[in-house]
Amino acid sequence: MLAFALALTLAAEPEAPVTKPSRVAAEQGAALAPAALPGGSLAFSGFIGAPEVGAGYRQGFSVLEFEAQARFHYLELSGLVEAGVRLLAWKTDRVRLAPTASLGFKFNSGARVFDAFNFGYVALRPRLGLVTSISVSELVQVLVTAEVPWAIALNVTGFQVTPTVGAGVEFQLSSTLSLFALGQGGVDVIKEPLGVAVARPAWGLRVGVGYRLF
Repeated sequence: MLAFALALTLAAEPEAPVTKPSRVAAEQGAALAPAALPGGSLAFSGFIGAPEVGAGYRQGFSVLEFEAQARFHYLELSGLVEAGVRLLAWKTDRVRLAPTASLGFKFNSGARVFDAFNFGYVALRPRLGLVTSISVSELVQVLVTAEVPWAIALNVTGFQVTPTVGAGVEFQLSSTLSLFALGQGGVDVIKEPLGVAVARPAWGLRVGVGYRLF
């Protein structure tokens, strides 16, 4: 009888709720971190900065990520749309590293108020790069970037190539929302029609938010 009563008691106890495992710290983020989103993840971002403002979309497919973005350079009065991929090439418990490749179109008005060498063009713009995200804690990711965008003018003879490196952080504000800041520096080489290539410092600063659906 005692064994029977014990069995009834155990059967009557509610089962413990099953909780889904939380994201590992190295995969937190939405805007720039992690270096490549895990499969099934979807994220949007927006930023303001100098000399650009923009918005982005990311979707993870296992070790491959698709990304798209649009930017407006308000000193050049130019616009850019591009799409590309990130490939998760290496990872540890805290680090994710992903080479990137994208292709876009750039439309430059040729405004020279802030840049005496700027010129108007419609360009094909391939970009190669590398993104590294390092998990410092469950809430903070350190970001290191390198990229080489090359605007190849299609309607005139000229080009613009701007290799840069960058560093920043992304803070996890909630399970879906993050805040990021990124600074970049490098060299901007521009060649206008009938001119010679001119090199000058390149810089950029971005502050924005990311929203991750999954």
